[in-house]
Amino acid sequence: MGDKGISCFRNLRLRLMKAAVPTVLIFVMVLLWSLCSAAQDIISVRIAGGEVLVPVQIEGRNLNFLLDTGSTASAIDPAAADTLGLTPQGKEEVLKNFRSLQADVVEVAKLKLGKSTFNRAKLAEIDLAPISGAVGTQVDGVLGADILERFTFKVTYSRGLLLLGPLDSLGRLGRTIPLRRTSGQFLIKATLISVPGEFVLDTGANSTNVSWKIWADLSRTWTPTNTVEGIVRAGNPTSSAILVCLPEITIGGVTVRNQAIRAQKRSGEGAFSSEDFNGILGSDVLRQFEVTFDLQHDKVFLKSDHGYKPDPYRYATVGIQIGKNGEGMYQIMSVWKDSPAAEGGLQPGDLLEAVNGAPTDVLTPEEVSAKLHAKAGTTVKLTIQRDGQASTVVLQTRELLCAPE
Repeated sequence: MGDKGISCFRNLRLRLMKAAVPTVLIFVMVLLWSLCSAAQDIISVRIAGGEVLVPVQIEGRNLNFLLDTGSTASAIDPAAADTLGLTPQGKEEVLKNFRSLQADVVEVAKLKLGKSTFNRAKLAEIDLAPISGAVGTQVDGVLGADILERFTFKVTYSRGLLLLGPLDSLGRLGRTIPLRRTSGQFLIKATLISVPGEFVLDTGANSTNVSWKIWADLSRTWTPTNTVEGIVRAGNPTSSAILVCLPEITIGGVTVRNQAIRAQKRSGEGAFSSEDFNGILGSDVLRQFEVTFDLQHDKVFLKSDHGYKPDPYRYATVGIQIGKNGEGMYQIMSVWKDSPAAEGGLQPGDLLEAVNGAPTDVLTPEEVSAKLHAKAGTTVKLTIQRDGQASTVVLQTRELLCAPE
């Protein structure tokens, strides 16, 4: 039977154990299984760049929306809004992690997610091109907490599945973790080695970022083996960050080990500009679990995902971050300090035309990334375009962070 509907099935099975007629018992149990299965809404999702992209229908059009529990407001890209013929009906203030903005608001008659339909859904118009460039595919909108808190759902990253339905239809849930709601966001308690904090539960971020204040507290009692400098985020510029590898992060009794996080300097605006903001817990941690969300009741459930397979070469690399530019070409966004790429003279803004002779224009971001990461000492040949001139740079991968134990 598996996990599907097992909780729902168990609830009635216990009541039927003393049934007098076995055939009736079997019939009722089969009927219950059918009802439990029907209660589930199973949606295939795409995992791109660590982000969950959900198929959504608006006005009969199929769109890709980012599953983003860290966003207070659901949103739509202006290009998608124009295609749908949506017109602004007002403005609202939108607080992002690194900026604040005044956004136009549109209303859609029906937004369909699987079997669920949301009538008169309000969406803020936000330019999502930077996110599309970072994940390497079109992102048309964002499903924020204002919509996500209306139903319970489970995400299994390793299988690319989103399950919607009552809690008792979502299978084994795992450990219950309480959330604290504030200003439309959901905070989850976590302890970084020995430093406690409250972090925004943010499926829309592919990395866990802590504030400089939390990093200062960590630094008083712990010194990392090494740090990576030169880290940037996709999209709008923000304050600089460093990358470090934490021995452990504990969330409600669940411990994640050898986890890379970003320590973010205070930004000029957005949530990271606040002295009281601790940071965000992103999908790099969450994807190690089957995560069930019951935002309406301020809860999340974590169950280890046995399908999760950590990449042993995630930080055995040449030390660049890439994204797609406006022309759809892979561009170097940042070069990590003291990395093979820095030593080889690569610069932000260089276009990455080929890796080991394979043209990048036919590769997904995941495929390009896989070619840039390999066992330490592996030779990687990059074809770079700078100022219209092509050149070849030969580098060797090096273990830059979180070396396998």
